[in-house]
Amino acid sequence: MIQETESPPRRSPRQSGGGRPFSVAALRALRHELFAFSTRAPRLLPRVKNRVLRKLPMVLAVFFATDLAVPNALAVSDRLDLVWAGAAALACAQSLPVVLAPVWPVAAWWLSLTAVLPYGIGLAAMGSAAPAGVPWPWTETGLIAHLTVTLLVAWRARPRVYLTQWALTVLTGGLLTVLASPVADANDLLLLALLSAFGLAVLAVIRGRTEAEDRLREQEVLTEFERTRRALLEERTRIARELHDVVAHHMSVIAVQAEAAPYRVADPPEELSESFASIRGNALAALTEMRHILGMLRSDDQPAEGRFTPQPTLENVEELVDNVRAAGLHVESTVEGTARPLPQRVELSAFRIIQEALSNALRHAPGCRVDFQLSYERTGIRIRVANSPATGARPQAGRGHGVLGMRERASTLGGTLRAGPREDGWYEVTAWLPTNDGEGI
Repeated sequence: MIQETESPPRRSPRQSGGGRPFSVAALRALRHELFAFSTRAPRLLPRVKNRVLRKLPMVLAVFFATDLAVPNALAVSDRLDLVWAGAAALACAQSLPVVLAPVWPVAAWWLSLTAVLPYGIGLAAMGSAAPAGVPWPWTETGLIAHLTVTLLVAWRARPRVYLTQWALTVLTGGLLTVLASPVADANDLLLLALLSAFGLAVLAVIRGRTEAEDRLREQEVLTEFERTRRALLEERTRIARELHDVVAHHMSVIAVQAEAAPYRVADPPEELSESFASIRGNALAALTEMRHILGMLRSDDQPAEGRFTPQPTLENVEELVDNVRAAGLHVESTVEGTARPLPQRVELSAFRIIQEALSNALRHAPGCRVDFQLSYERTGIRIRVANSPATGARPQAGRGHGVLGMRERASTLGGTLRAGPREDGWYEVTAWLPTNDGEGI
């Protein structure tokens, strides 16, 4: 026994140093995300294929920014006594981040925060000459522009990023208020803080719900895939068990006949006896291998009493149809061609397909009419089960895998199966199974 004394177990970042390495890593990641100016955001409408519709968010952003820039330029020019060119430049600097935010959200937010400084500092520098009662440190349209950029960035960034940006916005406004507040002002910092906090809270709820729905849809897709895959494996396992019962019977007969054949002839040649012994040995070896494989496929909870139940054949079809009639369905049964003995695996698969098709009609179309047709052809058999829409009780809900199992049985024999609704509203299952009579199994 090896003693684990070579090296002490490594401590996780949360356990070592009171969580300091984790905090340092988180601060580094936050700093990187806050100053990732060149990072491009994904498109707002990634699933839209039309090029015009993909450009729609940017077109709306340009119109909205223009609508904000014009009144903002008039307000700045009037309150700061600036020439029209300077006021227009400052107004464009405060509105341009609205256009940049869908593409470069981080750079747009820093530009929006920086663009507020000239107006606030300029209004404070005027002192008593500043107009009374005007908003400060943002203009009305500047506040709307910065709030819009904040929400657009929050829709793309992580919570720690947009919460830090909100805190930096409040801190910048607070420093301007303390260090450069004009004599007469109407401070809109509290209004911006409350509106942005409320908008971020609503956006966080919507974004969280959207992400949860996306994860739920992904999980549903994975669950459905696993359910289908499991049903396919279970159906193949059941087919393998049934084929074992069919083939094992014939292999046992071959082994017994090969063992008894030399005793049917007086003084058989040695070569003949060795040949029959070889046949018997190969048959027994095949049976042993089949039982070994079946042992791996067979589940532990399989009832032992059902392992040696005789498998149904096409001779039991009438009994199956009578049971369905007794359950309340009107079934018209037709057999075409001359009935003949078929390979046991074909009869078993045909019976299971008929059984599943009738069961589906009983479950999903209560009170319907069923047309069942079994045709014996020269190289195979054809099965057709069609049912009308439900006329009785409410159909049973569910996503069963019966069609998947029927198709798997048909493909195992080299046949085909089609299932689906017809133009007249009926649901039809048709299958063709080759008999391969010459194989002798």
